[in-house]
Amino acid sequence: MTHEEPPPEAHRTTTEERGPFCTATCLCGWRGPARRARSKARSDAAEHVHAAQETENRREP
Repeated sequence: MTHEEPPPEAHRTTTEERGPFCTATCLCGWRGPARRARSKARSDAAEHVHAAQETENRREP
């Protein structure tokens, strides 16, 4: 069985609030840590998308 990376559009993030915490999640299944600051959860999501794009760019010839 082969493992395939999700296509780049699969890295769409959103934030979700639960009580006093905010968590970033991605369509690819990634989930960031719970944060008290929404801005930090959004930063976690942006870092995830950037890292995913960098990984994808390294695979292209």
